Amino acid sequence: MRSLGKFIATVCAILFVFGGVLTLLLFNIERKAFTSSTYKQAFEDQRLYERMPALLATAVTTSVAENQNVNASPFLQVLTLEDWQNAISTLLPPEELKALADSALDETFEYVNGNTNSAVLTLNPLKAQLAGESGFNVVRQLLARQPACTMEQLTQMALGLLGGEIALCNPPQDLMGLMAPFIQSQLQSMTLMIPDEITFISGATSGTPQDPRLRLHMIRSAITFSPFFVILLLLAIAVFAVRSLRDLLVWWGWPLLITGAVGALLALIGSPVVGWFLEFLIQTQGAVFLPPLFASSIAETASAVASQMLTPVALQGLIIAVAGLGMVIVGNFLPKRIVYETI
Repeated sequence: MRSLGKFIATVCAILFVFGGVLTLLLFNIERKAFTSSTYKQAFEDQRLYERMPALLATAVTTSVAENQNVNASPFLQVLTLEDWQNAISTLLPPEELKALADSALDETFEYVNGNTNSAVLTLNPLKAQLAGESGFNVVRQLLARQPACTMEQLTQMALGLLGGEIALCNPPQDLMGLMAPFIQSQLQSMTLMIPDEITFISGATSGTPQDPRLRLHMIRSAITFSPFFVILLLLAIAVFAVRSLRDLLVWWGWPLLITGAVGALLALIGSPVVGWFLEFLIQTQGAVFLPPLFASSIAETASAVASQMLTPVALQGLIIAVAGLGMVIVGNFLPKRIVYETI
C-alpha cells in the first residue's frame, strides 16, 4: 500500500512539473497578451509608431471610398494612398500620431476583452489640421508635385468660385495667392465629407453565439484557473506520500525546484520560439479579433511582446526554484528517524 501511494505521488509530481511549467507560461501570456499597454511598449521598442501615417492613410482612403457623399468631391477621389500618407505625416506631429495609435490600441483591446462591441478611431485631429493653414500648405505641396495645369484645368479652377473643384495639377505660382481663398473653402467642404470617427471593428453583440470572443473567453478562463490544478497535484502528493515534515519538504521541494528551473530556462532562451508562435497565431487567427488596420503591425511586435511576457516567467521561475531548492536542502538535513504528525 505504501509503494502504491509513492507511485501515485510520483505520477502527480511529474504531472506537476509539466503542468507547472505550462501554467507559468500560459498564465503570464494571458496576463500580458490582452492589455494594450503591452503593445504600446512593443510599438515603442519596434518603432512602429513611425508607421502610423501609412495605417491611418489606409483607414482614411477606405472610409472616403465608402462615404456616400464622396461623389460631391472628385478631388478626394483622386488622392492616392501615398498622397494621404504624405499629408498625414505633414499635418499631424509625432505626438498626435502616437496618441491616435494608443487610442486605437485601447479601443481594440476593449473590444477583445468584451467591454465593448465595436472599436472606433477618431479623425477629428486630422480634420482640424486639414481645414486650417496646415491643410492649405499640404494642398499646395501636393499640387506642386503634379504636372503643369492645362488651359482647361486652369479654367476649371477659375470657375471654382461658381462651385467648381480643385484640379489636380500644378498651377503657375502667381495664381496660388488668388486661389488661396478658394482652396481653403474647398478644404472646409471636404473635411465635412470625412467622418469624425471610423469604426474599424464592428463585431457581434457580446454574449451571442455569433460572437467569436466567446471561445477566447473560455480559453482565458481555463488559463486563469490553471494554478488551482497544480495546487491540487501538490495536495495529492501530500496525501499519498507525506508522512513527516521531511517527506513534505523533499516531495514538494524537488517538483518545485525542477518546475522553477525549467520555467526560468525556457523564459531565458525561449523568446524567439514564443515570439514565432504568437506571430503565427495572430496571422492565422488574429483576423477574427483584430482589425486589418493593426493585425499586421501587432504580428510584427510578437518578439517584443514575447520578451515582455517571459520576463516575469523568468523571475517567478527563479523564485520557485530557489524555494524548492531550500526545501530539498532543509528536508535532507532533517534526521530520517524523526517522524512528525501529518497536519
